[in-house]
Amino acid sequence: MRELFLTASVGGDDFSMACAVLQGLTWMTARRTVHRILFFHGHPQPKALKNTRAFQHSRFIPLWKELSNQLSRSSYVLQIAYEVVPDRNFGKGTAMEFNSLSGTLRWTDLPDPLRDNPVTSRKKIEIPDQGGLPTALTDNGFRYKNEIIQESYSFVRENVEFVFSRYYHLPNSPGRPVTTLPAWTDLRPLDPAQKWVLNVKLNVLDDSQPEKVKKANEELLGVKAELDKIFDFKVVDRRVFDTRIAPPPVIPGRG
Repeated sequence: MRELFLTASVGGDDFSMACAVLQGLTWMTARRTVHRILFFHGHPQPKALKNTRAFQHSRFIPLWKELSNQLSRSSYVLQIAYEVVPDRNFGKGTAMEFNSLSGTLRWTDLPDPLRDNPVTSRKKIEIPDQGGLPTALTDNGFRYKNEIIQESYSFVRENVEFVFSRYYHLPNSPGRPVTTLPAWTDLRPLDPAQKWVLNVKLNVLDDSQPEKVKKANEELLGVKAELDKIFDFKVVDRRVFDTRIAPPPVIPGRG
């Protein structure tokens, strides 16, 4: 799959008006979602997924195989996303048993060079509705690194998705996720300015056909022209989205 998207930032004071604009554009009320996202770091050296114990019966085996192929050529940081509910999961003193919950495993590649194009384009793999994801990764040598909370408001028009996102710190808990989530009102945004990120997104399921990718790019540029007077879509340095893990340096004289 290939994901293409535009990026703009929206100040906290302008967020309600921005949502009203997109509500009028899409004729729908925003869908709010909150996700707890765990980050796992792969090996210093590329390595395919050898231990399949945790996902050998998955209905998404082709996606697992594609992910394994990508990991065999470069090492990456992977995400596991769990949907959570502020009124139910925050400030209640209850722990989440991640291996018994269904989550989504996410991998994204380094985006293509932009050449002054505001549309970011990158390969993406998402494996949804999977139990035992932390075990699947640790079985294959991945290490838990950190976690954040993502709050999103989404609108959809035909096949184009408009998503406002804001990210929040969680208390430091070295080596493992925090046992219990703090109250929602105690969360601190990662961005001190408390801005929202707007992404306008399209997915191309069969990215082996350049014409489909080109058509999606042109469609997003059309959306940009439509909204240019309201949102300032920027050309974003692709290194911002780089999830690759650099291999250890080669030291002369050491095998």
